[in-house]
Amino acid sequence: MAGARATGKSIYIAVLIKQMELLCETLSVSMSPTTQASAQAYAVNYEQPLYVQRGLIPPTPTVRTQASHQREPLIFSIGAWLGVPTFVVLRDVAGEDLEAGNTYAPHFRFFADADAVFFMFDPLRVKGVRDQLQDLLPAPSSTGGDPRSVLSNVMLAVGTGRPKLAVIVSKFDALRALRDVEGSDWSYVMSNSGASYLRDSSENREYDDADGQLLHEEVRSLLLRLQGGSVVTAVEHPSTGAPLPHRYFAVSALGQPPDGNRLNVRGIAPFRCTDPLRWVTSSFGVL
Repeated sequence: MAGARATGKSIYIAVLIKQMELLCETLSVSMSPTTQASAQAYAVNYEQPLYVQRGLIPPTPTVRTQASHQREPLIFSIGAWLGVPTFVVLRDVAGEDLEAGNTYAPHFRFFADADAVFFMFDPLRVKGVRDQLQDLLPAPSSTGGDPRSVLSNVMLAVGTGRPKLAVIVSKFDALRALRDVEGSDWSYVMSNSGASYLRDSSENREYDDADGQLLHEEVRSLLLRLQGGSVVTAVEHPSTGAPLPHRYFAVSALGQPPDGNRLNVRGIAPFRCTDPLRWVTSSFGVL
């Protein structure tokens, strides 16, 4: 899980696990943490602050300040597929570490061996979007570093590896709020009822690749409008000359903007959170 600070990586992981549990239940598959350490790490670092205390998850500590239970990945069993025991392993990387750019450090070596890297792009980092939402949403408490720079560091960490790259526009609920900005070009864009990015296919029993490809093209266009052209170029035409297999996504972990450091009174209403994971796992005949 990669991205600058304040892109919503930890909240996304917290909600993704819950959504995966619901999906596995629908598919009659048992999902459970493989170790007590994973169970405790998820409960303490993700479930407790978000689902029990109804607050936001604190930023992921840097590798220098992490407690031992924060250094290990989350490992979950999702049963046997095609007769093979299958596991989902998630690692949350501090945005501050990715911004620092010390990509040759030992704690970044796993990037080269990953099946996928999820890179999150926060639309609220774009000043034009923040300005149009200033009367509709609370101002973000902080914004992270330059997405293009962070993506470059991620690609350096990947090195000769060939993971799938999911480029995820996070906090999509903020963009949907632009429908209410009268006279705005964004109001027209976000009011297109036929757009895939306004439909949720998460409850489908199988990953819909055709829907995923359509969403890919739509989100790519959104990124260009969000001043993310440099990110698109870095993904599709990297300096290595060998682009990773990639797809663009839009997700909202919470479904509603938080109220300060507390959840919105309407609760949690995830949108398309499992799409990136199912894009990866479906290539293995899983989920």
